[in-house]
Amino acid sequence: MKSKTSILLILLLFTCYFSFSQSEKIKEYLKMVDEGKITEVKLALPDLLAEYPNDPGVQFLHASVLDDASKAVEIYEKIIRTYPQSEYADECYWRIIQYYALKGEVERASRELENYKKAFPNSLFITPASDLVRTAINISKYNPTRLKSSKKEEPSKDPMKDVSKDISKETPKEVQKTEPPKKGTFGLQVGLYSTIESAKAEVERFKSMRLRADIFTKQIDSITMYAVVIGDYPTREKAEAEKPIVQAKCGCNPIIFQK
Repeated sequence: MKSKTSILLILLLFTCYFSFSQSEKIKEYLKMVDEGKITEVKLALPDLLAEYPNDPGVQFLHASVLDDASKAVEIYEKIIRTYPQSEYADECYWRIIQYYALKGEVERASRELENYKKAFPNSLFITPASDLVRTAINISKYNPTRLKSSKKEEPSKDPMKDVSKDISKETPKEVQKTEPPKKGTFGLQVGLYSTIESAKAEVERFKSMRLRADIFTKQIDSITMYAVVIGDYPTREKAEAEKPIVQAKCGCNPIIFQK
């Protein structure tokens, strides 16, 4: 009897060690993504997916390096459905909300936000997620066509571009209330918030990733917005080249921002 108990204990310890080791490996790859080593991670993914096809960490890693945001969201949604208690489910909700809010699908973004609050009421991402949805709703008021059902729209690989185009169409008199712009200096806009507190929280998050992040104030009609902008690039082409790295870190689709 003691022998069987000992064997079961050894197997349990081995399983726990194996799971811990696997989790640490995924975190190491995610750290590489944060450092911009996306190519190296993509090369390692086929073996990881073959060995751990149902692991939520591997699936999250896979979604983090996809160029197609809509496909990444499908994986995030699958993780939430299948592994709701996973350590990755929290950030999956946050990335899903970003996708739908920035794409202009405010009804879907609002529903996902409510689900998020129920599943992770104490998450650090709840405040920026709430602010992002509120901002998307304010923007949609200036362009009601964005409220159409997503079923009638073609999926977009870059929802941030869609929102940017809509803002420019509806608010041609948009003025940036910032210090005098530097000619030839570009950045990547990764968020647009209605409160300075939410913008500052996002700046701190990106700084923890060792990314330069600044806040630029925009006046869109009667609404004051705060844009979080990553980087300081000499040309538009250089900013465009850096988009994949920033995209992997923010879980969004950055747009070119001229300072």
